[in-house]
Amino acid sequence: MRIGVILRPVENRYTLNKEVEEVISFYGGTVIGITRYNEEILESLDGMILQGGEDYTKTDLDILTFLYKRDIPTLGICLGMQTMGVLFHGKMGMIENHYILDQEDVHSVLVNKDSKFYSFIRTEEFFVNSRHHEVLLSTDMDIVGVSKDGVVEIIEDKKKKFFIGVQWHPETDFSKKDISKKLFTSFFETVRNS
Repeated sequence: MRIGVILRPVENRYTLNKEVEEVISFYGGTVIGITRYNEEILESLDGMILQGGEDYTKTDLDILTFLYKRDIPTLGICLGMQTMGVLFHGKMGMIENHYILDQEDVHSVLVNKDSKFYSFIRTEEFFVNSRHHEVLLSTDMDIVGVSKDGVVEIIEDKKKKFFIGVQWHPETDFSKKDISKKLFTSFFETVRNS
């Protein structure tokens, strides 16, 4: 499986989250680092994971548009989710109390049972980590999970094979949390069956 990951620029280099790479490797995938829009490379992908980072770019939006039109399974994490939301007329805002390092269960997420995400996870409420300063205030995508203080935590397009974004970092607690394993397992099963 060829799994694309948009590499994030840091100073004069591109970075890949080690935990994201480890999850992809666990499921037998190969990381294809993406730094620019290239249709031939994107067409060759079996799936895409949009890792977290500081800010999205027009290139990210162009890549996402291609993935969406081709229905290539896509999982957005933190900034990745926010970028998905922005692509569909989303608006962003700042938040102060959702960036907490080194703590697994910061707050709970409430899930809409009438969602593709729920069909994969089969749980209405669970606890997550939280490491973000910005939040998605609105989007034309379906908002199917929120924290108790109303922050958007899960978005999706159920018409697609797998086009889901989550605000937390499931790669961080993948080895410990059943929810994280179910999410990644569902993604990779979709990739294999596409």
